[in-house]
Amino acid sequence: MSPISSRFLNLFIFALVLFHAQLCSALYPVQQIYQWPNNTVAQNLAVRPDGSILTTLVVPTPDLYLIQPNAKKPNAQLLYRFNASALTGITQTSPDVFYVTVATVTSTNNIYLPVANGSALYRVAFTRRNRDKPQIRKIATLPQVRIPNGLTSTVAGNRLISADTNAGLIFTIEAATGAIVAVLSDPLFKPNQRVPFGVNGVRINGDTLYFTNGAQNVFGKIPIDPVTGIAKNSTASVVSRALPPSRGYDDFAISPSGNVAFVANPGGGFIERVDLRTGQQEIVAGRINSTEIAQPTSAAFGRKGNKTILFVTTEGGFSQPIQGKVVGGQLLAIEVPKSAL
Repeated sequence: MSPISSRFLNLFIFALVLFHAQLCSALYPVQQIYQWPNNTVAQNLAVRPDGSILTTLVVPTPDLYLIQPNAKKPNAQLLYRFNASALTGITQTSPDVFYVTVATVTSTNNIYLPVANGSALYRVAFTRRNRDKPQIRKIATLPQVRIPNGLTSTVAGNRLISADTNAGLIFTIEAATGAIVAVLSDPLFKPNQRVPFGVNGVRINGDTLYFTNGAQNVFGKIPIDPVTGIAKNSTASVVSRALPPSRGYDDFAISPSGNVAFVANPGGGFIERVDLRTGQQEIVAGRINSTEIAQPTSAAFGRKGNKTILFVTTEGGFSQPIQGKVVGGQLLAIEVPKSAL
């Protein structure tokens, strides 16, 4: 490399660091609750009414774990291992009743292709007698869905919204039967030739469906009927675009006020706070080239005494090592100031 090229590269890196420093004026404190072994990807999470946390794994095995975040030494209790390649989305539809999606894929040269009839929907229900041993039942195979990813539910909990990250579509599904009610398509949902994974996380907030797209680096929204789960006659729009350096947004959480989203930015290793009214964004936790938040994948707010705690899962640098380092997937707790909610 010539001296001029080297000097230009150093100036670029300095400018990038300075840019992020200006966005990270006051980072929120981060605490590690639990860390899995190396080469483990924690994909998603949901918080139970008692405050315990369900986490889904996609690597190395499609496992559902239960973690008590307030325990003196939190541990991950394996609840169930699914017959699939990956355990992806999870959402609660009524107190202590959850639905999860699984995907079965083949991999060649790090290119993942869906297996026919490899996607499925399961119900996970806890009872008073079995608070840590849920009843798990397969609802249906989802032949129309290639690779399900993010999952959320309508207000009544009778319908689910599932993001098909491979096809770039959003499905509305009857929770009781797994029947497809509607299919939503939009250019902002689609993957591209560079990144074959499009629409990712989904959340309903009022009469709006918010979503992320990893390929297009987009956090977007589209009007939806929160009761039926069917989109209104409209097109999707961009709320914000992932801050650099990014390889796309992953999943996210919406604050209790409904005014702010906290979005996982795996490429940057940080969490972005996005104002849903203005689109203004800032980095609030994590930093570039750090394993403190080792490639965040999803987020959810706690319950009971943890309502201002943002719980985050990570992939530990599995798909993109952090300065050459791969660590275990994490469950983290980020303390969010009440003024930021």
